[in-house]
Amino acid sequence: MKIKKVCKRRGFTLVETVIAMGIITIMVTAFLAAFGPAVQGIRKSISAKEANRLATTLESELSIRRFGEITTAFEKSFTMIAASGATTPDAIVLLYQFRGDPSNVRDDGTLNPQTDRTKQVPGKDYVLQSVVRLLSDTATVKDELAPGVVEGRVFYVRMKQLIFNANGELVISTNDTSILDPHTPNAAKTYTNYPEAVIAFQAEFFALKSSLYGYAAKYKPSDDDKPVFTRNMAVRR
Repeated sequence: MKIKKVCKRRGFTLVETVIAMGIITIMVTAFLAAFGPAVQGIRKSISAKEANRLATTLESELSIRRFGEITTAFEKSFTMIAASGATTPDAIVLLYQFRGDPSNVRDDGTLNPQTDRTKQVPGKDYVLQSVVRLLSDTATVKDELAPGVVEGRVFYVRMKQLIFNANGELVISTNDTSILDPHTPNAAKTYTNYPEAVIAFQAEFFALKSSLYGYAAKYKPSDDDKPVFTRNMAVRR
């Protein structure tokens, strides 16, 4: 005669369930506390492709003398680098993209904004143009940062000259409004008597909270702002 074995399975008690849920809650809380700031940083960061676009756009603009600008491209870059640490509209440098009308070119070689809302075919009705502008160029900036025209984020660019310290290392100059002799940084130079063929500088890119002109016009850089991207660069005579 076969005897059947009865297997009694016991489930979790209420107390055990509550303890397990408590442990899971503690683990999730600890995870969010540890990785929450990192997740926020990732959201605020920019891709390598966008970073390269920003650097290339700035480098290109500093090497071009546009119609109606001061004498040479070197004077233009010299002046812009020297002044960009200030907080006045004449010195604030903005970098952004906007929808340009390919059939309407300005004298300086950039495109006028495509303001016709019925023309929405990219490559035909408009092309995205990356530009570097001074905030003081009010009329142009206002047109390009209009709703439906500006594309993506607007960046404020702060440039600081790199000079040599006593150990021969490149360091950031503490002079925010002048270009110095990089080897003997004891006096400000002009673009005519600057002794070197190259100005080395560090470019910091700050993302504005809004892409519209109304916000950019009131923007005042602060030392507490954190750049989303930094790159060491140089301009040549």
